Amino acid sequence: MKRSILVPILACLNLALLAGCGEEVVHAVSTPRSVKVERVDATGNVRVETFSGTVRAKQRSELGFESGGRISTLLVDVGDFVRVGQILATVDPVPAKERMRKAEADRAALAASLAERDAQLQRTRQLQQDGVVSSAVLEDASLQRDGAAAQLEAADAALTLARRDLAMSSITAPFAGRIVARSAQPSMNVAAGQAVLEVEGGGVREVVVFLPAKQAGYLKTGDRAKVIGTASSPDRVEHLTVRLSSLSGHADNGSLVQAIFEVEGDTSAMRPGAAVMLELPGETRGGMTVPASALLPDVQAGHGAVFVFDMTRERVALRKVRIETAMATDGRLPVAEGLVPGELVVVAGPAFLSDGQPARAFESQTLLSEARQ
Repeated sequence: MKRSILVPILACLNLALLAGCGEEVVHAVSTPRSVKVERVDATGNVRVETFSGTVRAKQRSELGFESGGRISTLLVDVGDFVRVGQILATVDPVPAKERMRKAEADRAALAASLAERDAQLQRTRQLQQDGVVSSAVLEDASLQRDGAAAQLEAADAALTLARRDLAMSSITAPFAGRIVARSAQPSMNVAAGQAVLEVEGGGVREVVVFLPAKQAGYLKTGDRAKVIGTASSPDRVEHLTVRLSSLSGHADNGSLVQAIFEVEGDTSAMRPGAAVMLELPGETRGGMTVPASALLPDVQAGHGAVFVFDMTRERVALRKVRIETAMATDGRLPVAEGLVPGELVVVAGPAFLSDGQPARAFESQTLLSEARQ
């Protein structure tokens, strides 16, 4: 008796549960799905590339002695600030002084020889006029006088160089700046032209970048770029701009072109020798593009489908499109047919949507958005 009453009751409960589940399914289907959309734009956009460059001072110089010798004084060290004309180092001046004395003596001797040749020429000319000597003798005296004059000119040049060697036996600062390198020590023998000190000015900074030849083709003198951080700390944005001041016409290593950018604004935080990251404009990409995540691939190459969001009807519609290439550039695919500029395309999760499904544009909810309401 009790069993016969219990069976109908359980049957009724099962029917009620099934009816309730059916109502929940219908409700889930009718609920609009939030979709992330992007408006299709047909205008060209410039591709941005990131490259590493090295900071250097625009005013810099390696300093050495014009004549070799033994360093007698070295008055500065790395990190020292120097002023224009300040004496930084000297070599032993005795050899230069002795060379100058010899040059002075040689010049005096040749000057006396020239005076003697002048007097002899005058006597020979008078004798030739009197008919005592022939014209050949006069010509020989004139040639000897010209040779003595040439030797005196050479002695003058040698004396000038000797005096210059003595004057250049010290290194002076060509501009105000800071010593950044010292490659010699006192009492060390150095050759002519050997770098002893390196000084950098404290003014304009440059960034030297080696670019692929293709990338360099997109640039011209005067173009600006942005410093986005240092190579060692990419998240540290410098908030500085650089302007292309020169672009080499020669490709190093067969493919790299040297570009020099002048830093604009306050460069006090940019230490010469540091590596920085630059954002440079690349090729201009025209036509309509969509993110690769928006495309539902087709078995036919070059074809696929996307979901277009109708804002008025709040529904998504499946749309077949033709793409120009299956190779994504910066995560985007160029669309040749199937879309109209201004349409809204679903860019995330298209595989979970169906044609005609109710939807609404996704809006992120944050504390800031709630505060604005």
